[in-house]
Amino acid sequence: MKSSKIGSPKSSAPFRGTQNDAPKPVPTASPSPRTSSSKPGAPKDGFDTGTSRIGSSIRGLFGPSQADSFAADPMKFTGQNILNGYKLFPSGVPPQGVQLPTPHKPFVPANQSVATLNVQPRHGNANLSLSAPGGKGPQVNYLHYLSSGQARQDQGSFAGISDVPLHPKPGQPSMLMTGPLNGCAVHALHDPANDTLSFVHQADFSKHGAHTGKQQLKDFLRENNLQLVQSFTPQDYSHPTGAHGIQTGATAFAHYDKPSEQWKLVGQLNDWKNGGSPGGRPELKRPEGGLGQWLGPVDLQKPLRLDELL
Repeated sequence: MKSSKIGSPKSSAPFRGTQNDAPKPVPTASPSPRTSSSKPGAPKDGFDTGTSRIGSSIRGLFGPSQADSFAADPMKFTGQNILNGYKLFPSGVPPQGVQLPTPHKPFVPANQSVATLNVQPRHGNANLSLSAPGGKGPQVNYLHYLSSGQARQDQGSFAGISDVPLHPKPGQPSMLMTGPLNGCAVHALHDPANDTLSFVHQADFSKHGAHTGKQQLKDFLRENNLQLVQSFTPQDYSHPTGAHGIQTGATAFAHYDKPSEQWKLVGQLNDWKNGGSPGGRPELKRPEGGLGQWLGPVDLQKPLRLDELL
């Protein structure tokens, strides 16, 4: 069976990693009421592509990047830091050299989706952002997001990368990043034709009901001759929280674990602190119960059945 929701009171997920919780960070002063709200606006899947006042040219004001620490031990870093993937593109547009999928061409080859990962600490968050490939920092694959409005309801909306090697060679990315999830799902797929992996970001998996999301995924798999080997869906992370009952989201990524020689799909629960400043990114807080992690090894010998998805 699929794992239970991370962070939920009855969670007992067999795939969840250990909670290597660091001490809670010292609270920082909240932004002024003029530029912030204690009640976040309605969260959106993916990331906010609007122009940000936080340009890449001033990232250094927030201290050195922690991306190398994240890439060196993703599970430890995720257990100790609040990942914030809103504003993956601080300038509001994808960095030059990163190809994006379209509704008519949902897959981008892995070698055309490479970007440089930056991780900047600010207000207790580890803010994730991506810049042009070849920069100073870990090279990662970027998994894009296409809204459900960009596809017919009966088809669903999928954005993916293909030709991800089962065992990356030196110099090839060993991490995959995507925007925050608030109703989306991320799936790892096996392509038996060339024995590689594909990853897809499925928009609004549960918007029309889990049955519809699963049927759309079933059709997508059949059309592309792919096999489902791991999934992270809203049932794994979403539940109401706080005074306003806003549904929690999640930050998802995948990384290649050298000791086990497997890719692993990882999710960290997102809880809201405030809606952020105009043009900036929202701030996240440590969820009740700590920084729980959902961990799903991509095991080709144990593919998932669609009826296992909740």
